[in-house]
Amino acid sequence: MNFIHASDFHLGYAQYGLIERFRDYARAFHSVIQYAIDHKAEFILISGDLFHKRNINAPTYEQAYKVLSELKAKSPSTQVFAIEGNHDLAFHQDGKSWLEILNSQGLLRLIRLKEANGVERMGDYIELDNVRIFGVKYLGSNTASFIPQIAEEIKKISAANGEKFTILMMHFGMEGQVKQEASGEIPYSSLLPLKETVNYLALGHYHMNYEFDGWVFNPGSVEMISMNEYEQPKGFYHVRDGGAKLITPVTRAVRRIKLDMGSIETPDELYSKIGSKIESERTLQPDALVELILYGDMGFPRSEINIERINDMLKEQFKPLWSEIKIIRSNSRYAVNAGDLHGMTREQIELFVFSDMVKNDTRYRDHAEDIVKNIMDVKKKVDASLDPADIQKELRWGFEKIKSKGMVNEHKAEATQQTLLSRIGEP
Repeated sequence: MNFIHASDFHLGYAQYGLIERFRDYARAFHSVIQYAIDHKAEFILISGDLFHKRNINAPTYEQAYKVLSELKAKSPSTQVFAIEGNHDLAFHQDGKSWLEILNSQGLLRLIRLKEANGVERMGDYIELDNVRIFGVKYLGSNTASFIPQIAEEIKKISAANGEKFTILMMHFGMEGQVKQEASGEIPYSSLLPLKETVNYLALGHYHMNYEFDGWVFNPGSVEMISMNEYEQPKGFYHVRDGGAKLITPVTRAVRRIKLDMGSIETPDELYSKIGSKIESERTLQPDALVELILYGDMGFPRSEINIERINDMLKEQFKPLWSEIKIIRSNSRYAVNAGDLHGMTREQIELFVFSDMVKNDTRYRDHAEDIVKNIMDVKKKVDASLDPADIQKELRWGFEKIKSKGMVNEHKAEATQQTLLSRIGEP
């Protein structure tokens, strides 16, 4: 056995609006395919999110086409098996996803949910000499409820066709693998029915590497998709008879620099401290991504900070491809002290922040509980990638409830919800 397991390439993402970042994701994809060629892999698994958007442009498709065509030319026996992640799924009006187009061109084999071979959903699978491969596209909040049926159908197929090393590709986040709770996570206990029939659960979705109990494997993305992933392990798996080994290719350098402003009294002192701090980061190679975070309560107004000057300091020192300065002040109106968040789940933190936002505005204070509950419910639906029409219904239902409780000004009620929703960032 000799195969590659990768996921979350996000081809087509021009991070920070940079064409070089657009190319970086293609380079990462090519590096994995080249590794597979060099190591004579029998097949390659892509557990979702080959693309960054459902509707890709021509240059993005060309990237995928060229790399997969090169694989076919150099190593025709190495097959690519893929499933659709949440970023790959077709819009309803389109009918077909771009992975289906690649499938029709013979550049990869897309595994779909299909009624065949005596089962309702898992009828589309791959039979190799010693391996059987199943795949399940991104199912969002329905994932956990489908797992028992998936397990039973795989068991039925194995009983009818003989036992083999069984691989199942899925696209979801496993509970407990990120610092904060996220919508749609699956607890390990829900996966146990699969353990009886699956030898290797090949996951995608979360962009950091994790593995669990010797049979659950998530490689993460090869390239960084968000600065929130800074210093988290990621890469792709090379799986042989001896086990799965995480391979971490060389990608664009990223550096996050933090400076406590708590004891700084003047802008000049701040610039001096920043100069000393970045001087100590000399080892950073050019064309890196650099983020400078300034945090704490400084002794002068934020308006006196010359961001342009700081950015010039970063550019002179590092010659970065991209740089950004973030200022986090604990005495900001909507800021939250770190101590207040200790031991809290992501949902509790969101509830804390939204409540604080609403209660700080006298226009909405009397209806804070209803407004915050509505926003939390809507955010969960957004995180689960539900139909926008359903999300709009949820928002309207909340508005009507608040209206019936006495918020007379309808425009103000609706504006309240829209304002809060606009402040919800994508995870």
